[in-house]
Amino acid sequence: MRALVARDGAVRIVDAAEPEPGPGQVRIRVEAAAVNPVDLATAAGVLADNRLMPHHETYALGWDVAGVVDRAGPGVTGVRPGERVIGLSDRLTDPLKAQADLVVLDETAVAPAPAGVAAPEASTLPLNALTALQALDLAGLAEGETLLVTGAAGGVGGYLVELAVAR
Repeated sequence: MRALVARDGAVRIVDAAEPEPGPGQVRIRVEAAAVNPVDLATAAGVLADNRLMPHHETYALGWDVAGVVDRAGPGVTGVRPGERVIGLSDRLTDPLKAQADLVVLDETAVAPAPAGVAAPEASTLPLNALTALQALDLAGLAEGETLLVTGAAGGVGGYLVELAVAR
């Protein structure tokens, strides 16, 4: 299996063993994985010099994924093999993340893929849309209040505008 990692400031494709899902986890055959600013920072070594990440020889890349569940671990009840899902790989030190042929995520980190949306577009949802939703929740706006979104053409801003209108 191939996986994308950062090592010594360079991004490399490496061969890795196929991961197996544990209890409460699913394995996803990756169809698409978005590239986010956090991936670029990880690849550049920015996070390695930060207290957020202990030093490792390699850092796995990829937070957002769209794909098909191909295995479910014990105790998984909400998703089955063959289902299209999107997911968020948000643990900084996982040895494999979404930029790989296969990724294992907790069942709680996946959701059904939106119907009729191609994998590349669906893979942009988890991190950007969740960040926008959390920001909207933290704003605590009452009905009728106005929200100014600067940078609405970006990933998070675009979702924030749509979520705010929907509310």
